[in-house]
Amino acid sequence: MRLIPGDEERMLRDSARRLLAGDAAWADFAEQGWLALPVPEAFGGLGGAASTVAVLAEEMGRAQVAERWVAGALLPAVVIDLLASEAQKSRWLPAMAEGTLRVAFAHVERGDGLLSVATRWDGALSGAKAAVFDADKAGLLLVTAQTPAGLGVFAVEPGGLTPYATVDGGTAADLVLDGTPGEPLGDLSMDASAALLQALDHANAAGCSEAVGAMAALLEATVSYTKERVQFGQPLAKFQALRHRMAEMAVKLEEARASALLAALSLGMPPLERARGVSGARAKIGKLSRSVAQEAIQLHGAMGFSEEMPIGHWFKRLYALENTWGSTACHLQRYGEAMRDAGLREQGLLRPGADDGGMNLALSEGDLAFRDEVRAFFDATLDPDTKRAERLNPSFLAHPPIGLRWLQKLPAGWAAPSWPAEHGGSGWTLTQRYLFDQESERAGEPHFRGASFKMIAPVLMRYGSPEQQAFYLPRILNGQDFWAQGYSEPGSGSDLASLSCKAVRDGDHYVVNGSKIWSTHAHHATRMFALVRTDDSGKKQQGISFLLIDMKAPGVTVKPIRSICGTHEFNQTFFDDVRVPASDLVGAEGDGWEIAKYLLEFERGGAFAGGLLRALYARLWRMADASGLTDDPLFMARFAEIGTDIDANDMLELTAMSAVQAGGNPGAVPSSVMKIERSRIRQAITELGAYSLGPDALRWEPHRPLHELPVEDALAEDRKVASAVYINARSQSIFGGSNEIQLEIIARVLLG
Repeated sequence: MRLIPGDEERMLRDSARRLLAGDAAWADFAEQGWLALPVPEAFGGLGGAASTVAVLAEEMGRAQVAERWVAGALLPAVVIDLLASEAQKSRWLPAMAEGTLRVAFAHVERGDGLLSVATRWDGALSGAKAAVFDADKAGLLLVTAQTPAGLGVFAVEPGGLTPYATVDGGTAADLVLDGTPGEPLGDLSMDASAALLQALDHANAAGCSEAVGAMAALLEATVSYTKERVQFGQPLAKFQALRHRMAEMAVKLEEARASALLAALSLGMPPLERARGVSGARAKIGKLSRSVAQEAIQLHGAMGFSEEMPIGHWFKRLYALENTWGSTACHLQRYGEAMRDAGLREQGLLRPGADDGGMNLALSEGDLAFRDEVRAFFDATLDPDTKRAERLNPSFLAHPPIGLRWLQKLPAGWAAPSWPAEHGGSGWTLTQRYLFDQESERAGEPHFRGASFKMIAPVLMRYGSPEQQAFYLPRILNGQDFWAQGYSEPGSGSDLASLSCKAVRDGDHYVVNGSKIWSTHAHHATRMFALVRTDDSGKKQQGISFLLIDMKAPGVTVKPIRSICGTHEFNQTFFDDVRVPASDLVGAEGDGWEIAKYLLEFERGGAFAGGLLRALYARLWRMADASGLTDDPLFMARFAEIGTDIDANDMLELTAMSAVQAGGNPGAVPSSVMKIERSRIRQAITELGAYSLGPDALRWEPHRPLHELPVEDALAEDRKVASAVYINARSQSIFGGSNEIQLEIIARVLLG
């Protein structure tokens, strides 16, 4: 698996951006080899990989290119390669690669289906086609029609065309066929439907990348404009309401980029999985790009509505892309059918396949063997009582006694999938960690890897002394220490710079006074990592230090805070002259702010969440199917939308974790984007799950923990906990820094 662009992709991006900054024409495309890119090498082409095609398509979208490279070069080349005879390929493909033959694809009719074709072949062609892009420039038309065997494709000399301008500044034509002769591509006795879908998937995947390029350009232009445009005495970029709207644009762009990459890398997969990747991306990017384009117009004000600004062109280009080769609704329906028919709801994105060295989602034989090993372990070891306790747990973390008991059953290193082997972790590859996440959630493993494994451990590995690492990391692994987080304070919330809990140096100790709030599972914790103020002079951030506190030390008091879903997760922790050894200071005094930011990146984006979201999604399907909702088109549309969100999140996680695998950290913006999107997806799943209850949504079981109640069948227990899960999920967009704080983090990177 490789998800990071390599030298070939980077070189193509840079050269394309330089050329497309000018007035590039079709002849320039030929000279650069771009017309040869989708043509197989055997016929004078370059046989470019899907990821390479995606790079070029994105640059086309960014540059406002009038020429339709996807429609005029990529799509016809794929259709001919899939369907034409060897003689036909030899006749047309080399000329297309050289730029001496332009081909237009005449397929679209007055219907929304990808293969909605009424045109017929009865020895000649009769019917009508719409939106034949650049037909007036073509020397050959490829026309789809119904035949006795199914769909076929025919080569037709141009004629019967009514050209017109398109909304995005290009040209298209309507085509009337009335006894028009045509040359069949390949074997006329074969139904070409599957090949046509495959070719359209190639075009739609490239269209997704083109849309990403336009979205990126819109965001860049909007950021630039709001930095320069002064209103009420200051740049528009200083107004928080506008900053957050641009941050939302950035979130949507990152989601779209992840979806477009998934579409490109799905092209070599079997049909249903290809449909999932491509149509899922088309549906999601259609919605996202519309939002970004509309926001760009709005944030430019009246100037955004003027032809003097380039905004309008990108806006109209995205509008055109959303209505090309299937509408957003059409692709959403296709995605939903793929998820239903293939049972893909519980399956992640990686698939068996050979690693060709390019960007891919391939699983090797070794990866598959690892997955089978993990699956076999969970099947044999995860007992029904533990699985039931987790299924009936409305919280985002396992009940600590359940989680710690399960910890003792795990093989060495399995408790810490993301830890390096030298610290007692698994030392697994990124692919193995992804597979482990998917399999553990599929099996119903308790969510015990909270603050201990995912937050304080990475901090100790990065900033801790050798002595701290040697003492604390083994105790985390064996469950001897269970950690709580001490960040927020009453009156401070997400404003960590304003915290006031003080630690005063007294010889070999610090004396801590103050309190922390929302400290998850502090009533079970043996330790707390806390931000404390060691200096009141200078900037507020400079006086913060990072301290490790023994929760059994004299002067520590924990007061429970009950959640509205009925659980006891949160607490307020009080410190009254608590003495903490100076050896439990992490880093130096004043390093706390830097350490805190690093830790929060791991809290928000340092681990996979896709497996959990997919497990919740599969549970939602089971509940809805039992209620008959899976036959409801409105439910299925919303269900499919959430599925596209989960797939995009998986790609975001995989690309961000690639940075961690390489020795870095997730990055502030990717971490914030993932934190926002994970919370929104989880809330959307649980909301739809609560909706599926019907009148039973009014029932409430006050007893906690729910796993202490008498056993019922699994579906009844899923329904019993669904309302509490929905209510608990409201916390997802608040803790770990609210989504509004995440938008401000993104805005600072964008706007300063």
